[in-house]
Amino acid sequence: MGKTHIRQKMVLSAVAGMIMIPGSALHVTAAGDTDEQPFVQASGIESVLEECYETEVKENIDLYLVPTEEGEYLNMAFSDTGDYTYIRSAPDEESEWVGKLYKDSAAQVLEYLDGWTKIRSGSAEGYVPADTLITGSDAEECAGDYENDTVTVTASVLNVRNGQGTDSGILTQIAMDEQYQVTGDPVDGWYPVKVGDIDGWVSGEYVTEETSYSYGETKEEEEERIEEEKARQEQAEAEASGIPVNSDGVSGQAVIDYACQFVGNPYVWGGTSLTNGADCSGFVQSVYAHFGVSLPRTTYDMVNSGYAVSYEEAQPGDLILYGDAGHVGLYMGDGNIVNALNAEKGICICSATYSNIYSVRRVL
Repeated sequence: MGKTHIRQKMVLSAVAGMIMIPGSALHVTAAGDTDEQPFVQASGIESVLEECYETEVKENIDLYLVPTEEGEYLNMAFSDTGDYTYIRSAPDEESEWVGKLYKDSAAQVLEYLDGWTKIRSGSAEGYVPADTLITGSDAEECAGDYENDTVTVTASVLNVRNGQGTDSGILTQIAMDEQYQVTGDPVDGWYPVKVGDIDGWVSGEYVTEETSYSYGETKEEEEERIEEEKARQEQAEAEASGIPVNSDGVSGQAVIDYACQFVGNPYVWGGTSLTNGADCSGFVQSVYAHFGVSLPRTTYDMVNSGYAVSYEEAQPGDLILYGDAGHVGLYMGDGNIVNALNAEKGICICSATYSNIYSVRRVL
């Protein structure tokens, strides 16, 4: 297992005979290049600094003059806020927010303004109030408080267990390249991690430990994260209730919820449109296609899809086939199906035992 220390760094260019100040360059003859004494023109470093002060970038200069050995904190800042502060598209409270800087976040300072600071934190870039940041030498002093220990999975699938050792129970599984927070000190080569709402342990043989910083996120990233968390929660609830869930996290209940949106739409022989009309197998096929599950077009082929279960074992999302596999519907639970029944009733809900059941197939 390897350990990597990751920090955001900025390198200040320094070449012989050049003094670099943001936005300015001053040439000075390097000592030893000539027998003459080095000559600094009247418009030297003092005038450059004066000009910078006159253009109200004093704090920008101070930022780059923080004395550190490696220059690591020269443009680094840490959040000093409540749960979060909005990252805005312009330096005023009325502008649109484009991201959030959380209380434990690090950021790169791009520019100081009057009462505002332009930053980049993760993929989010914009403006935050200056008093929500720790900068300069203060940032160097508190950097350790913002460091995170994380592990990145190196195995294809890794078990998260309720204790140290392979004899401990499996709580969940995580996949290669996924990264999780380490919540404490390792014990006998096992790391305590947090996976969603689950606290467990992973073997150090199959992870790489890193020390890094947390960053803000864009509005779009927040929306995506919330959707993923909702999907994981629904999957966990479905698994707990015994509703089938496939490897992509699609639950039988999600299939039923989607299918029921089209109740009242027409039945059309040979059709596969959930809005303009479908027959029984076209309806079932199109519903499952929405979730990336490919089913045959006809009931006579659907009878061989997935695997058979008894009607007593039927769960939401299962296929219920009737007669001599001449009709199919989707089991909803509580003894009902949603199906494209006929031209008179269209897509509707009816009793799962309205006719003789030929087969029940589970495809998730």
